[in-house]
Amino acid sequence: MFSSSSSGASRQVPVNDPATTVRTGSCLCGSVRYEITGDPFSFRVCHCQNCRKATGSAFMTNGFFQGKQVHITQGKDTLRSYADPETATGVPLHRYFCSKCGSNVLLRSEASLPENITGPRSDVAIVALGTVDKDHPWKPRVELWPELRRPFVTAIDTTKPKPAAAAISAKL
Repeated sequence: MFSSSSSGASRQVPVNDPATTVRTGSCLCGSVRYEITGDPFSFRVCHCQNCRKATGSAFMTNGFFQGKQVHITQGKDTLRSYADPETATGVPLHRYFCSKCGSNVLLRSEASLPENITGPRSDVAIVALGTVDKDHPWKPRVELWPELRRPFVTAIDTTKPKPAAAAISAKL
């Protein structure tokens, strides 16, 4: 699943090295805390109905990381998961949330990703980027399901819209 760190201590990393920059995040109540090391290999904004319902918002911002980049530092026993079987892509997602406050924190997909994108196919952690503690420099690269975008949400000009047919073929 996700790596766990029992010490809770900050790790020493070189200053200003994007590959080793450690960012922290948490659920709303702070019971679940995590660290992510480095940058996501993809940042996607998703407008599908399931992501909207899971977040209670018009869209969800998802950072895709290799599993080894994500470490639960507190509250792993507080995380619960919901197996979301009927996603827009047809690929089940496991949505991890805090059992105390209900915040979505992490997701895992059963999708098969190309080896050359992420390394081991099953080793992808998707972080709900709204839970990152401080601002980050990442910009969305892909907008999933733009045809489902709520009318009051404008297109994100830094993304590549990915219509339904392309999203289904990508299985993620």
